[in-house]
Amino acid sequence: MKLIVLNDNVPSKGLKNDWGWSILVGRILFDADTNPLVLAYNSKALGVELKGLKFAVLSHWHYDHYGGFPYIAELNPGLKLYAPLEGMAMAMRWGFDPIPVTSPGEIEKRVYTSGILDNFEHAIGIETSSGLVVIVGCSHPGVDRLTKAVLDASGYKKACLVIGGFHSPPLWRIDNLAKMTELIAPAHCSGDVAKEYVKRRYGEKFVDVRTGTVIEV
Repeated sequence: MKLIVLNDNVPSKGLKNDWGWSILVGRILFDADTNPLVLAYNSKALGVELKGLKFAVLSHWHYDHYGGFPYIAELNPGLKLYAPLEGMAMAMRWGFDPIPVTSPGEIEKRVYTSGILDNFEHAIGIETSSGLVVIVGCSHPGVDRLTKAVLDASGYKKACLVIGGFHSPPLWRIDNLAKMTELIAPAHCSGDVAKEYVKRRYGEKFVDVRTGTVIEV
């Protein structure tokens, strides 16, 4: 399975980028950046098709994660969107079949949600041949807490990879996270301090992420 970063805060030559986060995992879209033009341009440049998705997931209702979803709905009318409850009406207007996430558990075959933490945000885990990949948005409730909730929901003891925004975490959260995953891929809002700490303290686990990164698991 390929993980393709459609947009991250860190740019790459030949691709557009802005402050936001969007990643395609197989045919599952997790978050949709701020700008649909970025998604449209980068998907073409990266040779990936955003039509015919299986379903989409929104981590939380902040614009740098949902801004491109109207474009995704145009390409995939009636697509299932798993998201926190608060924006269901807007998702319906865009043309999605919105499914509110509440409790932790399996939402699709081999795909698990943490459930909504702090009444705000969730993360997902996807089973792959290498193990469980945990994908987070901004990790406002804490990347370690979200990861633990996904592990509990899925029955896994450890993730093979955690990727996404860590929200400039206190370093003890990264220490907690390192015990729960083989690889750590801080992106989006993680911040330079967190990235440098992972590289220095857990160099064997660190995965560099930027717009256009492709990871095979």
